[in-house]
Amino acid sequence: MIIVTNWKMNPLTLKESEKLLDFYKKVKNGLKIFVAPPSIFLLFLIKKYSKYFKFGAQNIYYEEKGAFTGEISARMVKIIGCDFVIINHSERRKLGENLEIANKKIKSALKNNLNIFLCFGEEEFIKDKNKLRKIWEEQSKILLKDIPLKTSKIYFVYEPTWAISTQKFGPVPKDLVLYFLDWYKKKFNFKILYGGSIFPETVRNYLDLGLDGFLIGSQSLKVKNFKKIIDIIKYNG
Repeated sequence: MIIVTNWKMNPLTLKESEKLLDFYKKVKNGLKIFVAPPSIFLLFLIKKYSKYFKFGAQNIYYEEKGAFTGEISARMVKIIGCDFVIINHSERRKLGENLEIANKKIKSALKNNLNIFLCFGEEEFIKDKNKLRKIWEEQSKILLKDIPLKTSKIYFVYEPTWAISTQKFGPVPKDLVLYFLDWYKKKFNFKILYGGSIFPETVRNYLDLGLDGFLIGSQSLKVKNFKKIIDIIKYNG
């Protein structure tokens, strides 16, 4: 079971990051944990904790080098020891990135031998499953254009945008996740994770669906809740 932790723009200091990883070491319980901290801390954390965790970038730019102020390339994060990158996260899309840009990033990440956690999902809560299937088909066609579908470097993360960072709708319906998995497994061979807001109260809903893991955001920063999630996955997964 794979656990990917996306720290987003947290914490503010290296010392806090180290404290969080020291806690992870105590509670990981044999699970494989991938950590995506703010990029500014990556080099320091990789040097100190690469024995315990896989590290990756929350974002990359698709060009390898050049006049792109503020950007970080796949080549750069690979050189410092990163194992993976998160691509097409809903929060990146809210900042204006689109599927065509994500496709370019996938190609750059593969060129640099990085694993990819590729986020994927509908923007709004939709009951019509035929409409959902059409949306997923259109998204995958753009995201995976000219991408080798037999690569083992890509992990899909089903991340319905409407469910991110909120419990407004409650747990994403189990039958919806099952419907996605049914559609997905008929088309792709990539491993698949779920990332639609994982909380201690919701994670059990998805443990018997055949998922390969979870992408955990805000709850990975709350040590008590993260420990609960890890324990639930370990002993019920």
